[in-house]
Amino acid sequence: MSIHINHNLPDKTPLPRTFRAALCDPPWSLQQKGDLGAANHYDLMTDERILGMGEAMQEIMAENSFCFLWVTTATVPLGIKVLEAWGYRYTSFYFWAKPRLMLGNTFRNSGELLLLGVRGKGTKVAFKGQPNWGMHALQAHSRKPEEIHLIVERLIGGDGPFLELFARRPAPSSKHWDIWGNECDATISLAKWGYPVPADHQPNHAPAAAAETRP
Repeated sequence: MSIHINHNLPDKTPLPRTFRAALCDPPWSLQQKGDLGAANHYDLMTDERILGMGEAMQEIMAENSFCFLWVTTATVPLGIKVLEAWGYRYTSFYFWAKPRLMLGNTFRNSGELLLLGVRGKGTKVAFKGQPNWGMHALQAHSRKPEEIHLIVERLIGGDGPFLELFARRPAPSSKHWDIWGNECDATISLAKWGYPVPADHQPNHAPAAAAETRP
């Protein structure tokens, strides 16, 4: 039986207060519509739509939880507003140092920021020896380092459940990660809050999983 059934309704809507941490890589629209922008690679979302996910996040995330939010240089202020709209207070960041010069209107970007938001009174990380930067290899456009999942797991501790929003592939981990996004086989649904994805229209995986257990 699928491990995701434990905390999802039959339509894959997560039960309240399910996830201990969320790793999110929104398709920001700010400064992404030019010849070299992300609009050439995937559909973008308006600021209002991203901010509007707060209702869902405040319901499905645990009372004491963490939100890791990737931002571009241009969207750092917006990213902090998104954390607040989703029910989190900004506390720190992780810097992904890239081994080459990228674009930039003033400084040439050589990395990306992962903002960290915390929710709940007395919420603490399980591991206090994690540096706030790392140099990781560049891969396909917008693809983030697999090491980030391991960092999240180390900081939070335990086996999950964790959530990746705007995912493109299953999490590179043996621990319990749910995924959601337009480009992945989403294991949860946010359609209840007005955020449908293609996987919502696919047959629920539960019957198939049950069939596999037959003798």
